[in-house]
Amino acid sequence: MKRSESDTNGLRVCVIGAGAAGLTAIKQLKDQGITNIECFEKEAEEGGIFLYGKDKNGVYDNAALTISNYLMAFSDMPPTGHRFHWHHTEYRDYLRQYTHKFDLAKHISFGTTVLSVAGGPGHWNVVVREPDGEASDRGVFDAIAVCSGAHQAVNQPKIPGLETFNGEVLHSSSYKNNVSFAGKHCVCVGLGESAADIVREISDVASSTVLAMRSYPYLIPRLARPFHANPLGCSSDSFTSHLRHDLLNVPLGHYRRIRHFINRVMCTFAALLYFLLPWLGSDGLQPSEDAFNQDATENFIDKGTRSSPVSNSLIYAWCNWSGQGERGQKFACKNVTFVDNVVAGRIRTNVSGIARVEGETVFFQDGCQEKCNCLVFCTGYRDVFPFLQGNVGGKDVPLAVPEGNVRRLYKHIFHPDIGQSMAWIGFVRPSTGGIPACAEMASRYFALLLSGKRQLPKDVAQLTAQDYELDSRYYRLSPDVKTLVGYKDWMDSMADLVGCQVSLWKYVLQPKLFVHLCVGSLLPAQYRLAGPGAMPETARAAVLSVPVAPTGTQSCAEAFRAWQRHLDPRKLLAWAEE
Repeated sequence: MKRSESDTNGLRVCVIGAGAAGLTAIKQLKDQGITNIECFEKEAEEGGIFLYGKDKNGVYDNAALTISNYLMAFSDMPPTGHRFHWHHTEYRDYLRQYTHKFDLAKHISFGTTVLSVAGGPGHWNVVVREPDGEASDRGVFDAIAVCSGAHQAVNQPKIPGLETFNGEVLHSSSYKNNVSFAGKHCVCVGLGESAADIVREISDVASSTVLAMRSYPYLIPRLARPFHANPLGCSSDSFTSHLRHDLLNVPLGHYRRIRHFINRVMCTFAALLYFLLPWLGSDGLQPSEDAFNQDATENFIDKGTRSSPVSNSLIYAWCNWSGQGERGQKFACKNVTFVDNVVAGRIRTNVSGIARVEGETVFFQDGCQEKCNCLVFCTGYRDVFPFLQGNVGGKDVPLAVPEGNVRRLYKHIFHPDIGQSMAWIGFVRPSTGGIPACAEMASRYFALLLSGKRQLPKDVAQLTAQDYELDSRYYRLSPDVKTLVGYKDWMDSMADLVGCQVSLWKYVLQPKLFVHLCVGSLLPAQYRLAGPGAMPETARAAVLSVPVAPTGTQSCAEAFRAWQRHLDPRKLLAWAEE
């Protein structure tokens, strides 16, 4: 039932955390007329993981985002101009501008840590630690948005004999630069996107550096060349289109509705149109700088990393050995800046896993051993919510994420036994695309639910179980990344719930916009073309401002392969064959 304006204004909502997720949660709540919002942020400023501090868990000195600015930005404040990868300080400035533009700071209590949340649906009691160190009961809230982030507790594997290690042990969360690693014998455990930078920087100054992994990663250079025949030198995430995701990145079990068939027809038509009239997608001009603001003529494939036959062959080999192509989806490491140091021998790799540690020696499962006086764990984080207390109301249901796995939440947001009054926002990690854009979409739905303009599905528990089974199978090569989703698949499913679906057929008579929507980059801004909170002119300008990255020939070839994939009789008979 839709709430009256007075009922909506009377809602009291608590937002935990003022990082990217918390900021957009406040903004989307305000858009729906919910203004009695109190956000508690333990740091002195907004920014979350992007709030830099020498003694604070967060970004390191040279961190550059793996997602370009147009995919990292919120749809209600898209960037303008050149598409590039922000340095962490530039993204922090963007969040500051967002906070100022929408007057969000007045809702935030800085230096305030949430100690406990207890109660039941619609009746949540919140206790905080104030800046002076005193505990304070902030009373009862109608709803809670948990936006505390996925970087609260480090994930450090248990290695036999680690207690006997005589050297230094640290987690990547405390890494800022490589100064203290000069002359050391280092073993770096794990390879994600931050780890790719960290192991490279360490290997630049260490006496020896070994990269220890359990399997090969699937690598994506952040600049498209030389992996696609286009002259743009653009960010590789420029290829995240409706068409390409339909081809590559979605479990077919999600695609069984007539609308998906219509969209495939529209994408095919757009690809043909673009092939015949290439000016609809790109002006054909070569920019002077690539997506890392480097000389676009120098053939870089990543930040400071030039294309070379040996490096390119290594990237291809690791991708093939990762198993993604044959057995299912895997989290992609969108950073190859370390590859040159592997080729040069400054980084040696071992993919068998660590068996044990003895003194200053690391033993691997394949029998190899390495001298080590510095062990660096780049092994990610665990999702923890220590402030959630007791059970849900009078039920025998713990107030927690079931099994500690956000896939047990509806769309990674809502506990089936709690409903709409508590939302976990920011716990969706797309295989391509930005976490903040997903947090924004989750926040839009949360705000619409609280305002009474939307309702959760009646069979939410069943739908959650179905998605859990499907995604667990599809992303089985990355079993530890519970937040992982397909970007287009998840965003489109949320757009259905919000009511901001991108109906491609509606734009056929606007051919330039139509081509950009179908075969151009899948920008968050397109989810503002229609529906609640629509900003059609802003969205249209953002979509048209970014050139289509693939060529017309590539787009037609991808359309052909998409039809082959979906019309394969063996796959048509399966529900979720991948």
